[in-house]
Amino acid sequence: MDEHGFEARLRHLEYILAGQTNIPRNTKTSTTKRIDELKKELYTLYKTNKPIKEFMERYDTHVKLLDPADSTLAMERELLTTDTKLELLLAASDDLEKFAAQVRQVKSLEHVVSGSEYDALDTLGPQLSPLEAKHAEQAKQLDDITKRISQSMDSYNGIVNTLSEIFISWDDILSTMETHVTALERQRAK
Repeated sequence: MDEHGFEARLRHLEYILAGQTNIPRNTKTSTTKRIDELKKELYTLYKTNKPIKEFMERYDTHVKLLDPADSTLAMERELLTTDTKLELLLAASDDLEKFAAQVRQVKSLEHVVSGSEYDALDTLGPQLSPLEAKHAEQAKQLDDITKRISQSMDSYNGIVNTLSEIFISWDDILSTMETHVTALERQRAK
């Protein structure tokens, strides 16, 4: 067995190209001889199979376009005419001008990002951590106080409502008593 696996790959290639019945069982022939035989079989397959022949002819003419190693810029230079390139530039001129304006704006604001205030962030960060903890504690205290005030207001509203009902009841009782006293005084005066 060879260390790179050429033998297995060659058998697999023979199986794919020649089919299971045509694989030579004699693997003692040299690898180069077997590769030459495979090349011959591939060539005869290429010559006798019309779809493969047509594919290879088309592939040869378009190999530049199909090769990913070729630059798309180089292909565009070859494929696009000067007029087409000019049309593309004119169509994109508004976008290019907007982009140029945005680049100028970014350049003018560059001093904002690289200001000395941002250098102080490293020193101010540790000072902010205790303040954040204190703020969270104060927010919790505020929430507790707000709940207590709300409960006190609800209690106060209940007391005021009860007192109002008592005063209304007393007013009714006093009005009734005054009416009776006034009626008794009239009867005596007669």
